[in-house]
Amino acid sequence: MLKIGTDFSGIGSPETALKRLGIPIEEVFACEIDKYARKSYEALHSPVTFYEDITTRNHSEVPQLDLYVAGFPCQTFSMAGRRRGFEDTRGTLFYNVAEFIKENQPNCFILENVRGLMSHDNGRTFQTIIDVLSNGGGTVNNQMGLDSIDNGLGYHIHYKVLNTKNFGIPQNRERIFIVGFKHSRVFNFPKEFPLKLKLKDILEDSVDEKYYLSGKMLEYLKTAKRALPFTDPNTKNVTNCITANYHKQSTDIEYIIHNLQRRSADRPSIKKDKNAGGTGHLSKSDGTVYCLDSANTQAVENNKRIRRLTPLECWRLQGFTDEEFHKAEKTNSNSQLYKQAGNSITVNVMVELLKKIYLK
Repeated sequence: MLKIGTDFSGIGSPETALKRLGIPIEEVFACEIDKYARKSYEALHSPVTFYEDITTRNHSEVPQLDLYVAGFPCQTFSMAGRRRGFEDTRGTLFYNVAEFIKENQPNCFILENVRGLMSHDNGRTFQTIIDVLSNGGGTVNNQMGLDSIDNGLGYHIHYKVLNTKNFGIPQNRERIFIVGFKHSRVFNFPKEFPLKLKLKDILEDSVDEKYYLSGKMLEYLKTAKRALPFTDPNTKNVTNCITANYHKQSTDIEYIIHNLQRRSADRPSIKKDKNAGGTGHLSKSDGTVYCLDSANTQAVENNKRIRRLTPLECWRLQGFTDEEFHKAEKTNSNSQLYKQAGNSITVNVMVELLKKIYLK
């Protein structure tokens, strides 16, 4: 029975992935400060203990874990007294993550963050994280480093950026994964494989009218300062990254053309606004239509309509099943379901990563 604990648990992507792999687990604890995410998590999982705040938890009361997972927020570390390891991270949530690892000594941990963590604060943030995790006898990507701090955790660290679209889900979502082992062992990140599932395969056949853009919104977008991409599922197979604020976005949101037939003859044609001076076009690289801005106003003919992704479609784009979504749907509003999808780790990526750790 694999003992797992997660911080910043969200809706429980790691637990979902382990169950999908058929690996027996004991959900020792979960920890999530968002009360709405806790509702969805509890609809999907059964942790022994549910903490609300990592900063107030007594780490010593948690039994040693086989696997610890945390998707911690990215925060700038103190520049005062640089190269002091833990001291440099004090006041950030990574400090609490590192303190837990130090106290609990899990056999393995997985930390996840946005790709930008690697360049955050000119790379100093990421370097401090790696130093704290590996200094004191550990390795980094199979290489022994020169210990630059005295209070590192001594884990054997492997890190790599993984993109959701390379692991079975049509979403362009890049995240940095840091895998740490208490004891040195052979480890390789999962290999990418061709994407078979296409964006159009994710879409619902019929959706509520509330998801469609109103005429007023379309008129606003025609005068927006920034171009609005919307996507023809017949010509673009991968959606942009789903964010936590997807439901709040206006000019950056990715829209979907509704009810496009799969034959190319029925794809929407493009009209150029003669007064705007722009050139209507379909991008040759990915088929994305850039439209409805002051420099290049475009319209869709053939009575096609534009809508946003539904919460269910966003959950599908994170690898969750419809059954899992509907369990969470009973406990939360659409706005919270959007947020939870955007904050989650993609289940399919976790599945492939966990295969390499536990099933090889």
